[in-house]
Amino acid sequence: MYLLIKAQLASKYELETVYTLDEALKLYAFLEMENTIQDGQRRELEAKTKR
Repeated sequence: MYLLIKAQLASKYELETVYTLDEALKLYAFLEMENTIQDGQRRELEAKTKR
C-alpha cells in the first residue's frame, strides 16, 4: 500500500479509515495497469524512433 501513498492516490489515514482492503487492492491494480500501459507506450515510441 506504500505505492498508493507514494503515488499520492491515498493517504495513510485514508487507507486505514476510508478504504476497505478490497478497494485499496483495486486502486493498486489500477496503478499497476496504468504503469504497464505507459511502459508499453514508451517502448512502442522507442521502437518507432529507431526505424
